[in-house]
Amino acid sequence: MRYISPIVISEIICLTSAILLVWKDKKVFWKVVTCYIAIALGTELYAIYLASKHTHNLWLFNIFLIFESSTILYGLYCCLKEYTSPKPIFLIGSGVIYLTYFIFLFTHPFTDSNTLTISVMSVFFTLYCLYYYYLLLKDENFINIKTHPEFWWVTGVLFYYFGSTMSNIFDGLFTVKIIGVATLRYCIYVLLNLILYSLWVYSFICRMKQRKLHS
Repeated sequence: MRYISPIVISEIICLTSAILLVWKDKKVFWKVVTCYIAIALGTELYAIYLASKHTHNLWLFNIFLIFESSTILYGLYCCLKEYTSPKPIFLIGSGVIYLTYFIFLFTHPFTDSNTLTISVMSVFFTLYCLYYYYLLLKDENFINIKTHPEFWWVTGVLFYYFGSTMSNIFDGLFTVKIIGVATLRYCIYVLLNLILYSLWVYSFICRMKQRKLHS
């Protein structure tokens, strides 16, 4: 039971949904997202295992950060390229994110949480999501956002990373314990994960229905 947490449960549900609904999709994007969720679940489980052995696990999340940043950058790029040529802004964003990651890596112990890179990429991801909404509003073609898979995938990303940005800014206010030993910061983190994976599951359902309509 020590491996069961709200985040693990949501990742299992999301991964199962992805495998059943979008793994066979012709778009590489959905396969990449499915693989990312599997990596996230594996990371979370191994981190819990290390914690149960009273072993430091922040280094694991620092490695996972590369997969996380690369996948979200790729996903947002795929969504934005439907409306514009986002290559220049993504070269800048990815350059800043990876440069920040390696600067932190060389100036801090690998066992320190790479909070700087997390903050930087959260800001970039939030801006990319808002730019996506802007382009979506400008698009002359009618799009039913209720069933538009990319819209809901991006919305999940926006909720998670905007929430993470706010949480990092007001970090000092969220250290109070509210449920047993769980801090408010941890509860917010759990809530953001639940929102992210719930919206991603809905995007998978939308993509499956979209695929069936065009088959």
